[in-house]
Amino acid sequence: MRFLQEFLKSLFPFRISRFIPIFIVTGDLVFLVSSFLGAVQVQGNSLDSVFSRPVYYWFFLFAILSWFACVLVLKSFTIKRIKSLDRVAKDTIETLLYHVFLVSVYIVATEAYFIPRNYLLSFYSFFISGIFAWRFSIYVSLGYFRKHGLNYRNVVIIGYNPYGLSLKQYFEKNPELGYRFKGFFDHRPHRNASIVGKFQRSIEDFLKQENIDEVYVCQSYLKHRYFRHLVRYTESHFLKIKLLPDIKGLIFDDLELEFYSDLPIVSFRREPLQNEMNAALKRVFDVVFSSFVLVAICSWLFPIIAILIRLDSKGPVFFFQKRSGRAGKDFLCLKFRTMVVNEEADTRQATRNDNRITRLGRFLRETNIDELPQFINVLLGDMSVVGPRPHMIRHTEEYSKTISNYMLRHLIKPGVTGLAQAKGYRGQTNDNYSMRNRVRVDILYIERWSFFLDIKVIGLTLVNMMRGQDNAY
Repeated sequence: MRFLQEFLKSLFPFRISRFIPIFIVTGDLVFLVSSFLGAVQVQGNSLDSVFSRPVYYWFFLFAILSWFACVLVLKSFTIKRIKSLDRVAKDTIETLLYHVFLVSVYIVATEAYFIPRNYLLSFYSFFISGIFAWRFSIYVSLGYFRKHGLNYRNVVIIGYNPYGLSLKQYFEKNPELGYRFKGFFDHRPHRNASIVGKFQRSIEDFLKQENIDEVYVCQSYLKHRYFRHLVRYTESHFLKIKLLPDIKGLIFDDLELEFYSDLPIVSFRREPLQNEMNAALKRVFDVVFSSFVLVAICSWLFPIIAILIRLDSKGPVFFFQKRSGRAGKDFLCLKFRTMVVNEEADTRQATRNDNRITRLGRFLRETNIDELPQFINVLLGDMSVVGPRPHMIRHTEEYSKTISNYMLRHLIKPGVTGLAQAKGYRGQTNDNYSMRNRVRVDILYIERWSFFLDIKVIGLTLVNMMRGQDNAY
């Protein structure tokens, strides 16, 4: 690997990362052309016959130009160091959706309806498969090369404190990001090998000698009179200087910086579903997915389950219960009845070996089949396919008094399934500790929501349904 490092450095004495966007866009062009040619071959046409018709020529030219326009506007040609694979996939899908929209508008505007649908389907099948494979391979390759010493950044941290130490650990635990930690600078005396000098005295010489690329400054140093000079120095030498804020005492896990004109404003909780596009995407998915489940599965399964429930015990097939929804508003949650009819259904949580649960009910709970009627709640708009599970009204009243951030889980619609349940936080909650863990994961889902996270939760839920869960009772 050392030989490879030296060889690449001799070939590319400049920053390779500058050319990564060009490399990505060039690959996009290759897959666009390949997809076009592949679609032509699938349709059994020759290139001469295709290009003899100007409509195909202009369509192909528009497909290329519109793709590059989408890539440039959405800036999906960059793969930043701290960018996750989920984010790469999300950016790629967003670009594809805009491209499909523009192509559709082009076909309508030019009345090019005679372009075969099979051709368009083949074209996008090839292109979508290729572009995902291309982007993912770039992401994985960059992580591999950075982990082995290529395309790295030398960094120093000013401030030997818990925040600086946490950042150092982050760099060391994620070598695929390509950060090489070179040491701390601090104005107080410490006996630690990682402290390479005192702030102000020797930092400038060190930055030159070690070819430092980025400087991270803990907030406590902002008032130091030397700080302004350091900013001017780093900027004049084309080094990046970044702030590590001191948020001690704040319980917020996710901060977001916004600008009101030139005023920086920090929001203490990021909520992706506050974005209208994200909320619309989630609602469309809810309607499509729940409609598919109700038509393809529930249409024949519900009658079978209904008959078995009536044979197993006396009482109604369905169980209605008031539960807490979005913004704390109550709604009637629909389930298959899994217990004998009892007066404690709305106040007492199910427990292990609960004698109220019927034989069939235990199976329905273990496999999550008892939750299937809640897809009707999804269509009605009271629930989402994925979200924090709705709790009984009594639980909401109790835990909102003992868990400070409990009500934050009601910022969005409750779900038929959720990240907490997929991770195993389901069933009986005997104490505040168990509920805090569930709430913590629910809030994490709200802050980190993405379309792909929903797909992942649904996949984990299906796996759990097939395996069964010990705490499903």
